[in-house]
Amino acid sequence: MFRTLKIGTAAALAATAGLLPSCIEAPDYPDAPRIEFKELRVERNAPGGVFVPIDSVKITVDFTDGNGDLGLEPDELSAPYNPRDANGNYNRTTDNYFIKAFRRSSPTAEFVPYESGSTQGYSSRYPRLFSPDGKTGPLKGSITFTLPLTLGSPFFPGEELRFEVSIMDRALNESNKITTSSYIVQPR
Repeated sequence: MFRTLKIGTAAALAATAGLLPSCIEAPDYPDAPRIEFKELRVERNAPGGVFVPIDSVKITVDFTDGNGDLGLEPDELSAPYNPRDANGNYNRTTDNYFIKAFRRSSPTAEFVPYESGSTQGYSSRYPRLFSPDGKTGPLKGSITFTLPLTLGSPFFPGEELRFEVSIMDRALNESNKITTSSYIVQPR
């Protein structure tokens, strides 16, 4: 499944001699990441003809992390980031961006979790994050995750969708979970 992440970071780093005045202190964020919902946008790619439209669902969260240990490189596949455990089952810590879809069929119905049939679901990875100057320390920024959803597979026009999101740092500290706003899947 094709997924993209757009990362924007603004580093908040400890004062470095000669770089910042000594009266400016680095923010004191917890070492475990924290996220806040920022935005959900949906862009329809409707090529026409026999081609089925695809909705690009873009979820943006703001994050903070006290020690800046966020992100995994694609080739980091050794424990604890290996894709499979000793029994060959999906190892959740191979990913660091967790997303769960919820849907409802009418405004009066309850949102129910969508089970994709895959143990991984829509979870994915975002790359290592660094401050603009490459130093380690507290990080603050935004992550935009793009989830392409084909109309009618698995979501249908008229259904209302929302998502639950969390992230994990390299030390396997998981952030709080946030719930996005919702949107209604539009007809063809």
